[in-house]
Amino acid sequence: MKTINSHRPLPALIILSLCLLFLGINGIIGGYMMLSDPNGSPFGMSLSVLERTPFQNWIVPGLVLLFVWGCGSFAILLSLWLRPQLSIFEWLARITHEHWSWILSIGLGLALLVWLTYQLFTLPAVAPIQYILGALAVLLVVVPLLPGMRQYYGIQERE
Repeated sequence: MKTINSHRPLPALIILSLCLLFLGINGIIGGYMMLSDPNGSPFGMSLSVLERTPFQNWIVPGLVLLFVWGCGSFAILLSLWLRPQLSIFEWLARITHEHWSWILSIGLGLALLVWLTYQLFTLPAVAPIQYILGALAVLLVVVPLLPGMRQYYGIQERE
């Protein structure tokens, strides 16, 4: 499989990149804060906030923030710009006919929507950052679906 050469959709790619950058920075910072004190004091939330969740402390949510939203966002951001060919993701490209970073950005947005929905039902209050993250999640799903993005990340089967 090889990537189709087309013009880089710069405005859409910049918007998507800024979303991933914001999500990645917040994931790293939030994950670090949660892991540095699993009782929640660095960000002013007690363990009582977790009463309706399966978590006993902030370790698992911190690991999710750090690795999925933090490192995952940065890995997808880098791969969207560089479009590396990785054999581990070749099966994904065969299914979608787009570069694997394209579908992973959509997947990250959908996962973020699921995570935020779970928070709505389990946490006692909604924080302003959740609205911002909800908007980012929608952008992570919608922006890659724009025609220019699909064309740029499209894969052409080798004959």
